Amino acid sequence: MLLLISGGHSQYLSVKNLSEYKRLGTTIDDALGEAFDKTAKLLGIEFPGGPQIEIFAKKGDPNKYELPKPIFNKGGCNLSFAGLKTAILKITKQIKTDQEKFDLAASFQKTVIEILKKKTKIAFDKFEEQIKLKNKKFVVAGGVAANKKIRNMLIKLCEEKNYEPIFPPIELCGDNAAMIAMVGLEKYKLKQFNKLDYPAKPRWPLDEDAAFLKGAGVRL
Repeated sequence: MLLLISGGHSQYLSVKNLSEYKRLGTTIDDALGEAFDKTAKLLGIEFPGGPQIEIFAKKGDPNKYELPKPIFNKGGCNLSFAGLKTAILKITKQIKTDQEKFDLAASFQKTVIEILKKKTKIAFDKFEEQIKLKNKKFVVAGGVAANKKIRNMLIKLCEEKNYEPIFPPIELCGDNAAMIAMVGLEKYKLKQFNKLDYPAKPRWPLDEDAAFLKGAGVRL
């Protein structure tokens, strides 16, 4: 199973083979990486903001702000981050000190971790309903996979649910060129060539057969 969390995608996918994916859940609005970058911008952090959010969070109180967790108790393993971003926007208008910024970053990170923990458990159950495997592997990719707090939570969850966790090296998580090159290399090995005559698209669905949902990284 794959959790892809980046600035353009937030999806749980069953990976059958190279280019063979079945979507289990997705964001219904904004991608998680976008929420990280937007929160960072509101806190005065330059792009890309994800790494700095983690640094700010280390200095803050994660329990200072009670933030919303949209569709937390419904929607299966689908995700939603638009409401969380809106709440951050409202709070930043009232922030006056650096410590309050640190506290908000910590509260944001904690909220994201709680969302991902619950939704990943649901995704595991959905994955296991469809595919019976003795050796279950859980891959986490995309820029947000570099966040150490999120990594640690997901690794512990894998230990509880008997999955082997697989993460790219932190320094490559946000390197889109490396990701695309790796896919190209794997396709080359399998002699999967094409004429590169596809029209440009702002978003490209990994699961072409997935039901339509409005949001980042889903079929448009």
